[in-house]
Amino acid sequence: MVANHPPPTLQGKLDFVPISGICSGPFLERAFRTVEFRIRVRIGPGDTWSYDEDTVLQVSGRTELFHHTDRNTLIRVAPPTPNPLAR
Repeated sequence: MVANHPPPTLQGKLDFVPISGICSGPFLERAFRTVEFRIRVRIGPGDTWSYDEDTVLQVSGRTELFHHTDRNTLIRVAPPTPNPLAR
């Protein structure tokens, strides 16, 4: 990331009845409809990167939206190796 600039935020929001929208499996689509997804990624020092994400769900039988949040920092522990099956 460039110094003095905020990290980018990616967002998907469901504003209509989807034909193809935010991907969910049949159970999630029936019980927990995903209405918004937001993730902010930060490239850190050395071999690190972090993310903060918020998935907004409409839970079946409830009127209020549920925010499922997650954040983590990942650290590279070894250099990448090619997948031997991807030739």
